[in-house]
Order: sequence, then structure tokens, then C-alpha cells
Amino acid sequence: MDSNSIFALDIGTRKVAGLVMRKVEEDTFEILDAKMIEHSSRAMIDGQIHDVKAVAETISKIKKALEDSLNIKLESAAVAAAGRALKTATGNATINRDVTGEIISEEVRALELEAVQKAQYNLAQEKGGYDESSVYFCVGYSVIRYFLEGQEITNLVGHIGNSASVEVVATFLPRVVVDSLISALNKANLDIYSLTLEPIAALSIAIPKNMRLLNLALVDVGAGTSDIAIVKSGNVYSYAMVPIGGDELTEHIATEYLLDFNSAEILKCELSDKEEITFTDIIENEITITSSEIINNLQSIIADLTTNITGQILSLNQKAPDAILCIGGGSLIPTFTDSLAETTGLPKNRVGIRARQTFKNIIGEFDFLNGPKGVTPLGIAYNSIEKPPVQFVKVTVNNKEVVLWNTGEIDVALALLSSGISLNNIYGKPGMGKTIEINGNLKVIKGEIGTPPVLKVNNKTASLDTLVKNGDIIEFTKGTDGKDAILKVQDLTPGETGYVYVNGEKIQLEPKITIDGKNVTLEDEISDRAKVEYHRRNTLDYILNKANVPSEYLQETMFKYYINEQEMILRWIPIKVKVDGKEVQLNETISFGAVIEYQLINEKPTIKDVLNIDNETIEILVTVNGEEVNIEGSLISASVEGNPVPLDKELFSGINISIEKNQTPAILSDIFKVIDIKPNSTGKLVLKVDGNLAGFTTPIYDGSNIEILWE
Repeated sequence: MDSNSIFALDIGTRKVAGLVMRKVEEDTFEILDAKMIEHSSRAMIDGQIHDVKAVAETISKIKKALEDSLNIKLESAAVAAAGRALKTATGNATINRDVTGEIISEEVRALELEAVQKAQYNLAQEKGGYDESSVYFCVGYSVIRYFLEGQEITNLVGHIGNSASVEVVATFLPRVVVDSLISALNKANLDIYSLTLEPIAALSIAIPKNMRLLNLALVDVGAGTSDIAIVKSGNVYSYAMVPIGGDELTEHIATEYLLDFNSAEILKCELSDKEEITFTDIIENEITITSSEIINNLQSIIADLTTNITGQILSLNQKAPDAILCIGGGSLIPTFTDSLAETTGLPKNRVGIRARQTFKNIIGEFDFLNGPKGVTPLGIAYNSIEKPPVQFVKVTVNNKEVVLWNTGEIDVALALLSSGISLNNIYGKPGMGKTIEINGNLKVIKGEIGTPPVLKVNNKTASLDTLVKNGDIIEFTKGTDGKDAILKVQDLTPGETGYVYVNGEKIQLEPKITIDGKNVTLEDEISDRAKVEYHRRNTLDYILNKANVPSEYLQETMFKYYINEQEMILRWIPIKVKVDGKEVQLNETISFGAVIEYQLINEKPTIKDVLNIDNETIEILVTVNGEEVNIEGSLISASVEGNPVPLDKELFSGINISIEKNQTPAILSDIFKVIDIKPNSTGKLVLKVDGNLAGFTTPIYDGSNIEILWE
């Protein structure tokens, strides 16, 4: 095709229309050829492609027919999307420029595209930020007004000024809608030349600029949707969509008269042309009925459709417009325009149908393009020729081809958004932390920090701001979330666990810990907001108890007693302990690694234990009957209430002990503790000390010579 020609496709719910149009003169356009094919199945529902393959096959048939007829090669197509799930947003942009030069069209276009980007940002913000639900593709925009030095102006091109601004209304569709449309074209071996919204395309031809000073509403009633555009004060004001159209009437007819969908559609199209209609239902009943009866049966559906359309018009325009122009095959439904006039409160002559026949500057007659149903396909071609399209850029994001509307400088962030990747959570989130109370003090344990995303463009490290161009390959890996804080009891008490050695045995020491009042082990995990209590258990008495020393040996007992009438106090512990060779108290704190040695002594103290002397005994050597004998002599003696008592007598509270030093260390009777004397029944026992007769109490000394005889 030459540069003045365009291949346009109107991919509708019920049919696909294709035409090749060229610009003949300044304001004259010629339709070289046009084809229309109805879908063989319900491949589209409510303006949305449901079966990409089936739609692509229909497009391919039209493409081939036009190529054969015109002997040309069709490589790309101008298309328009229905307003299903349509979103609109306004955007503003301003440039400060050199006042010496005139504003050129390229500057204005760049300014408009910047405003479109602002509109996309505003739309995302309305939805709470960029996420999967805010992945919308801009399918067209209209300028609301231009400003030069703060003053509104009709056209910026050619003017000289320092500050220029523009306000646009941009239309967006969910990415999935646009992707399915592009996919259908690709399967038909077609690139996308331009993409716009159906009401934008229809508006360009149905309401020319010289009519836009009026406040008008354009309503395009298709099979699945009804698109709406509002113009006033010379500009396009806003767009909207109602998700119902002519198919609702077809489905009602099918249900009411037992017809399949295609038969019901044929019947609906005959209502305007025939007074009486004959048809056969699905159980072979032949029925003849007047068109007026069927139309009366449809009034509730028609009223519902026009009420919804009116609601959108009044919401956008804040009042009834001056007039409503209707296009699309659905506008031919009998009584539709009357019902729309009634719901909007307009006179019937203010609601009319805009038909292809009114476009005198378009030559070439094709029956299926006549009437209101030809306005949209003609508008797609006309709009694409008159308004040079924004080029598309193809990039690959994680092995997925993404088509981007080239709004100027495209960065990685825009490519990711257009591919459906959320930018809200591309950085790994930090793990959940924990707040706990330890012995009454709050402590915050942070989770692990998340990692940043990994971005590469053409295998080189990139950022969200990195600019991309056609054919670039983008690799994106979301940052990984940090792990939640995992806190075990042992993590709270570093240095509180260790070992000591007790009489050579290795003993492990752990603190006493409770969580929310319950005993735990060092391996137990601590939950968020837990109350932790812990106390060290490395005192000597605890360690000895853990080493199986009986508790009674670790209990201190206090004795009050008297020595030679003087009151005394004894704190008695029946164990002797050394830590690293030094004697310590049982309540002292012991360091890990200490060597502890203990010795159990008397459970109860004796008189000997309370005497403050270094040595109360002495060893003496005597000779008994010629043999040397060692005996232990006592340097002191004790008595209680005048009665002699041994020094190993147990001590009790209140005992009154008399202590005196012995003049002699031993008496003769002490030798009988170490030698045995065999009695002789025939003789008399004779005792001698150093040759002198002696008795049992005769003092003996070191070196004494003792004789024991029987005479």
C-alpha cells in the first residue's frame, strides 16, 4: 500500500469489518474495498475476545479477500477497542521554552504524550498505587484544552510563547483486553499500525470539530457494549461505557420465542423492515407474529438499556446534553431513540441517528457500511489517516513479548507495568519482627532485611529508570522477602550457658527461664509479645545440688552455745567446698569452667568443731612391756555440767561446755585404747610407770616406760 492508504479493522462482537481507505485530496477519502464477515461462533462476548484463534481466522479471511481484490500486501492494521472495562483519567503537562521560536507540531505532540503519562499515573493512584489491578493500556486520548501563557487557546502550533500547557482526557483498557486484540492480529500475520478506542474513532468522523462547540453526546450501540463520548466547548470532554448492547435484546428474543442465538439475531434485524415475521422455533413450531408485538415484548429491555446509557451521560455531563447522536447497529432497534429521549428528558427531535450517508467527503459505496453501523469502521480508518498514530514498541519482559504505546522515553518501570508486573512489592519485604518483654524490659527483634530486585536490559544491570527501545530484552527478578524473626530461648541468653566440673564430673548449667509463666527449654521458640523471665542458676549451692549433693548438706543451721560461760554462735554447713583451690560460700556465683571440689563432713557439729585451736591432740611414744607404742594424747578436756565428755560429742543449742587445758597429755588408762591386755585369773594386776607403782589415772609422758604385770 502507498503511504496515503490505511487498512482498518472493526472487530466487533457480532462481526469483523475490514476496509482499505486512502486519502485522495485534502479532505476527500476513498474506500478502495471493504469486506464484512460475521463470527461463526460467539468468539467475542460484550466486545471482549474470548476465542483468539477464531477471531484471527475471521481477520485472516478478510485480509486475504482484500489482498486478492486490490492486489496488495497488507502487513499492518488500524484497530479500535470496545470500551469494555474502560477507564478514563485526565492529565496535565507544561513546558517552558525559548520565546524566540514558534511552537511546532512535534513540541505539541510531545507535550500531549507527557500529559497522557500523567493521566496514567493519576489512574494508578486512584486505584491505590501500581499493582496487577492497575495494569491499564492507553488506547487513545483527546485534548480538552491548550493554554499559552496561562490563557486558553484553540491551537498552540505557530504561536510564540514562554509557557505552554495542555490538558487531556486519556482512555485506558485492561492490559488483557489489548493483549488479546494484538494476539489476534499477530495470528493473522498483521502488525498493529494504530490502536484507539471505538468512540474516539467514531467521534472523529461523526462529530467534526465545527460541531463541537455544541454540548453533544455520541452513543455507539454495539452488540455487547454501548460506548459514550461527550463533547462541549469545542473539545472532547469525556468517555464512558455501558456493558450492555444489542445482544441483550437478542438473548431476550431467543428465550421468549425458543430460538437459537443466530436465529434470534436475524429476527431482531428484521423488526425495522417487516410488519409481520414468520419463523420456526427449536421444536419445529412455525410461528407468525407482528413486529409490533415483538417490539412491545422488548420494551423493558430497551428501557433498561437506555436508562443505563442516560445514567452515564448525566454522570459525565452533569445535565442533559443539547442533543444525542446515535450510531452502531443497535441504534436501529425500533423505539430505541424515543426511549433514550424520554429517559434523558430531551425532545424526540434532539435524539437522532448519524449515518454513513452524511459523510460526503468519503466516496465508495458498500452496503454493509451504510447506515449507523458503518460509522465506526469508517472512523477507525479516517482517524488513523488524519491523526498520525503513536508508534508501538515491542520489548521482551521475562520471555514475554510486550507491546508498548510509544509515549516518548520508555523506561524499565513502564515496561514492567505494561507486562502486568506490580511495582508495589518488587523489593523484598523485611521479615516480621518480634517484640518481647524480658524481665520487665521490652526488646525488639527485627526480621531479616529483604533483597532488592534484579533488573537487566540486554543482559546488563539496569534500574527502573533505564530507558528501553524496540527489541530490548528485559529480565526481572523480584526481590526476596526477608525471613521473619526466629527467636529461641538460647538466643536471649548468650553466655548464660556453660559447664563446671564438680569432683571431676562435668555439669552443664542453664538459666531458669519461663515464657508467659511456663517453663521452657533453650530450644523452644519465643512467640511475639511473649513475657520472658529468666534467672541465672550458677550459684555454688545450686551447682552442688545439681551434682546430687543431698539438700540437707547444703542447709545452714545456727547453734547457740556456751564455752566457759561465754555465749557463742555457730553457723554450721556439713560440707567443705573449694573452687579453683579456694574456699567459698555456698551463695557465691561461680564462673563457667571452674573446678569445684567438695567433701562431706559431719551432718551435725561436735564440740571439737567449735574449739578455736590449731591442734587439740598430741602424739606421744611410750614403751609397754618393752614394746614401743604410739598413743594420742589430749591437750584439752571438756566437761558438761561437771561431767567429762569426749571432744567428738555432738553439739546442740544451749549446751554449756567447760574447757580446760590438760597438765598432762595422757593417763595410763589411755594405753588400753591401743593395746589388748589378757586377764589372768590366778594373779593380781600390777601397773608401774618408770619403775613406780601406778594407777589408771597416773600421768604418762613421751618416753615413759610402762610395765603391766600379773603377780
